[in-house]
Amino acid sequence: MVEVKDELIRFLLPGAKARGAVIRGQHIIEKATHIHGLEGKPMDIFGQVLLASIILLSVSKGGVRQVLQLDATDEQAPIKRMQAECRNGQVRGYVQWQAEAVQVDSGQGVAAWLGKEMLLSTVRDLGFGQPYVSTIQHDSDWLSEHIMHYLAQSVQVEADVVLHGDVALMIEAMPGCDDSDWFLAVEAMAKISNQTLEEHSIDSILKEFDDLGCQIVGRDTYIYACSCSDESMRKVLDAMAKEDLLDLADDTGKVTLSCQYCKRVSQVNAT
Repeated sequence: MVEVKDELIRFLLPGAKARGAVIRGQHIIEKATHIHGLEGKPMDIFGQVLLASIILLSVSKGGVRQVLQLDATDEQAPIKRMQAECRNGQVRGYVQWQAEAVQVDSGQGVAAWLGKEMLLSTVRDLGFGQPYVSTIQHDSDWLSEHIMHYLAQSVQVEADVVLHGDVALMIEAMPGCDDSDWFLAVEAMAKISNQTLEEHSIDSILKEFDDLGCQIVGRDTYIYACSCSDESMRKVLDAMAKEDLLDLADDTGKVTLSCQYCKRVSQVNAT
């Protein structure tokens, strides 16, 4: 069975000296939420984290791998961690729940689920040298504001981000973009309605930037997929000391390993 992929479009806005990327990640979110059994607001937030990692990799300073991780600082927050990793047209992620979590209104934003002043960490692997790692702390109900704060503080680029439903849209200032240029870009983005984001195609959404000479410069496809395999997971178990395997073994003498990204399960004999 051929898996349906979601398309990301990279574009330039010459009239505002800006660039951007946009993706509707319907199939990515559907598969991810099915694997992790999510619904309601946690599903929405997790989908946004996955798409945000793709957008960050595709626009701001490039690279070959982008990790985006949200960590709660409040032990009572329902979710302890959300993580997404994007590379080579694939994205994967996981959700770690707190052992003792307080129930919250399912309609509340990211701060209700991961607490106020949550930590946002990124790993950007450029494919050479050491990966660039950054962590910031911010207080907002909107993941898009956390992303913009990270870009301003750690990457030092001016950017605007929209995360709505299954759409992620980001624009950033290019060299030579002054305040008046940037105002034009942000103004055009602000005029895109939620209805347009929800109902129109990505190509139609980009028409909102026509007055700035929008030019499509690339199209990439992404799927939710994990790089693990039965072989790689068995190698992890085989590399463990025998005494550690015996401690983890069940009544039948087998040790089970489950991938947090895709829930793949592998077993080996402890003896």
